[in-house]
Amino acid sequence: MIRVLFVDDETRILDGLRRSMFCMRAEWDMKFADSGPAALQQLAAEPADVVVSDMRMPGMDGSELLAQVMRLYPGTVRIILSGQAEPESIVRATCTAHRYLAKPCDASTLKAAIVRTTALKALLSGERLATIVGSVDALPSPPRAYEELLACLREPAAQIIHVVSIIRRDVAMTAKILKLANSGFFGLRDPVQTLERAVGLIGMDAISTLVLAQELFDVRGTVVLPGFDIERLGRHSFETAAWARAVALHEALSPSLADAAFLAGVLHDLGRLVFATRTPPADVRVRMEWLKESIIQMDAHHAEVGGYLLGLWGFPEPLVEAIVWHHAPSHCHDTGLGLCGLLHIGDNLAHEREAEQAPPRCPSVEPGYLEALGLTERWPDWQATRPINESHAASVP
Repeated sequence: MIRVLFVDDETRILDGLRRSMFCMRAEWDMKFADSGPAALQQLAAEPADVVVSDMRMPGMDGSELLAQVMRLYPGTVRIILSGQAEPESIVRATCTAHRYLAKPCDASTLKAAIVRTTALKALLSGERLATIVGSVDALPSPPRAYEELLACLREPAAQIIHVVSIIRRDVAMTAKILKLANSGFFGLRDPVQTLERAVGLIGMDAISTLVLAQELFDVRGTVVLPGFDIERLGRHSFETAAWARAVALHEALSPSLADAAFLAGVLHDLGRLVFATRTPPADVRVRMEWLKESIIQMDAHHAEVGGYLLGLWGFPEPLVEAIVWHHAPSHCHDTGLGLCGLLHIGDNLAHEREAEQAPPRCPSVEPGYLEALGLTERWPDWQATRPINESHAASVP
């Protein structure tokens, strides 16, 4: 049984949820609370797998409630169901919520969101990883990237293409912009899968306001793992994205798949950022061992953690699956050279290029993968597809 707690201060809304979700009573154990404090009391008596809360409530609003849920029960999935329409309010809500669904929300959409969040746990090796993901409230961006974007937005003639060229080099900002664009506020049927469309949808004025208020950028976040370089992560992610798209276009695959491959490349190591910014234990006696263990966990589980987080945020299933299996694409459900394979190849081509200026690292293409697709001889061709200076380009073709 999936344990679901619905929270809303309006009795008629709770009654409507009881009626619309009655058909799920054999699969869900449902509880209802009319305030934030009542919800916390209910959770203390019986923890929930999913909390669905209204945003605007007297006293403790939905964002404050979910912040408490995140602190006390980090493994619990958090969903906001709200009628508030201001981008600032949505950003505030999505800082503590995994999903933002707009009222009025039909029963089938709400059911699908709850079912998907619980099904995603199958991607994880253990409940401990769900707790790690659940504790994420903000992911940091490099201060230099923030300053570049700020300077760009202050230009009277700032254009979307220039804003996108800065955002796409930062993993956290890309994830946050796409999460906002795909929130229920915009009511889109098809997910937004390119930064250009996401920025255009949100609007330059709204992005300027959010960036100036540091709502979208977290430059205060702390990287705790020794040797972890957030700017290097951004460079590698962008290189992987560029290679993955270049291979897709070289193989005459569809432009939409090439765009999806680029986005997957930017986001594929998001899980590393999750591990690198966790709050360390206060006890200094155990901190060093904790840091060592975190590095081991990051190397072993960053793919599933990143995919799980993006899945909770509502990103498309093919992208989530590609990120989870980007080190072992044969486990993915793609037939032929699909999104996961493109990401896998792009990641290895990027590492190969980086090895020219670093200690040698042999590409770790999954044994037998290219042979099974009949693509073994393509590697030299792919190596020649990526322009050396593309990382300095101002726009995406």
